[in-house]
Amino acid sequence: MKLATVLALAALAMCCSSASAEICPRFLYAFEKFLLGTLSSYEGSLKPFHPEQAILDSALQMKKLVDTLPQETRSNVMKLADNILKSPLCASDIGAQSPGSVKDKDA
Repeated sequence: MKLATVLALAALAMCCSSASAEICPRFLYAFEKFLLGTLSSYEGSLKPFHPEQAILDSALQMKKLVDTLPQETRSNVMKLADNILKSPLCASDIGAQSPGSVKDKDA
């Protein structure tokens, strides 16, 4: 569960930055497929972005790891993402960090 939570929070930090006025719907679609979709649906959600093969391979490898988590855990992480996106903190600059500044304290 720790991996999925870290991934969700890192992804949402990018979405909530002051540099983006709105969240890219395609990013949210790909994130949902990452957590809840099949491997092939996740891969399909990434294709429009034309990732390099090494990047695509890494993303699919991570998806396989996420898929080992229970369905309820993955659904709860998606709910967390939804709660964060709807929060007042995401609508303002308060607490916004760049993705590079988000660090796992247990690492």
